[in-house]
Amino acid sequence: MILSLCPRKSRNVFVDATRGFRPSPREGRHNSHRALRARAGRLNALTFPWQHGGQLVVLPHFRGNAPPTEPSMPNLPPRHQPYTDKYFLRSRHILEKEGLNPWITVQVFFRNGPGKIAGVGEAAAAFLAYSPLMEHGGQVWALAEGEAFSPLEPVMRIEGPIGDVIELETFYLGILTARTSLANDVPRPDPLAATAKAAALRQILPGKDLLYFGARHWHWSLEEELCRAAVAGGFDSCATDAGARAAGLPAGVGTIPHALVLAFAHRFGPKRATREAALAFDRHIEPTCPRIALVDTFNKEIDDALDTARALGERLWGVRLDTSGELIGQGGATFDGRPYLTGPGVTVAGVRAVRQALDAAGFAHVNIVLSSGFGDPAKAAAFAADEARHGRLFEAVGVGGLFDAWYATADIVRIEGQPLAKAGRSLRDNPRLRRVV
Repeated sequence: MILSLCPRKSRNVFVDATRGFRPSPREGRHNSHRALRARAGRLNALTFPWQHGGQLVVLPHFRGNAPPTEPSMPNLPPRHQPYTDKYFLRSRHILEKEGLNPWITVQVFFRNGPGKIAGVGEAAAAFLAYSPLMEHGGQVWALAEGEAFSPLEPVMRIEGPIGDVIELETFYLGILTARTSLANDVPRPDPLAATAKAAALRQILPGKDLLYFGARHWHWSLEEELCRAAVAGGFDSCATDAGARAAGLPAGVGTIPHALVLAFAHRFGPKRATREAALAFDRHIEPTCPRIALVDTFNKEIDDALDTARALGERLWGVRLDTSGELIGQGGATFDGRPYLTGPGVTVAGVRAVRQALDAAGFAHVNIVLSSGFGDPAKAAAFAADEARHGRLFEAVGVGGLFDAWYATADIVRIEGQPLAKAGRSLRDNPRLRRVV
């Protein structure tokens, strides 16, 4: 079967950010949607105020024509939702239904570098156009446009209610990734090359569901073209509505992100969070959507997979493993010189341990979805080879890296002022950040 992740009925849970948007008096309070579009249009036509060292500085914000390095990238569309990973849209819906809207701190960094940051003004504009963050007292802090940064250094910090932030992660990360990549001489993705890599992965993984998760890895304006490229190469689905429909699919797919698990950790504690997030998904998302629990948030992949399987029983279609590249997954093995089989991140040893634990506990019906690093054909080949030698290992793979870029990464690191993050991440102060929203 092809894993659909319920694309057809996605509109039933499609949350419109403008429901929380309150227009200014000049825009009138009778039509929030019209006001949002008007505000977005004005933002595209203006420069943006930048707080730097107590002085108000105006940074150039490109409109109509983007910077000379990328003339085909316009700035803001009328709505962000079509270009947002579906699991963020579903997460906001679930949080609203559960009455969960805690104040969060998100930090953004690059593993690449050193380099210079770009796209900050445009990312800030997205918050002003699509979110009531500022009206609710939220803030965005960032390095100045063109400022140097080092690998892992926080380049942006976002604070505010999770409901004002969660839907925009795909959008602002894509802007920062694309603009920063271009500013550091990384070329624009070639859709033909992306199709070739997708086809290579399909050849390595015949019979597996291949999901394109690359929306956050480049500017929204290329999402449709890149999704068409992925599907042309043999991928089964895409994570955004805009990309999926451009590729001839009914809608985007997706289930649970780390952000949703962390919100439930704030309410129930880390030990119960994975299970409770999956149960909430089960309560509020249509039954035709496969229930897939994300089980690596606290580096307890086996424990949380089994806990969630016991809670959902036959309703649990699968678990997703996305273990951080800095950590060895529960049940995994210390690196012994065999890449992809042992060491940190999603490895054959770690996944095999989860598979064996599920089978031993009577949950053979629970499938495994893999993500993190599978744009590397050698990694995909290592997993395929192990399955050929030792039997069933996984059923589906999410891939974002069909092209090279300097990928921006965002993590919740604090909730209601208290440290709370996925395993391996924590708040890192950067005194060079200045408020931009």
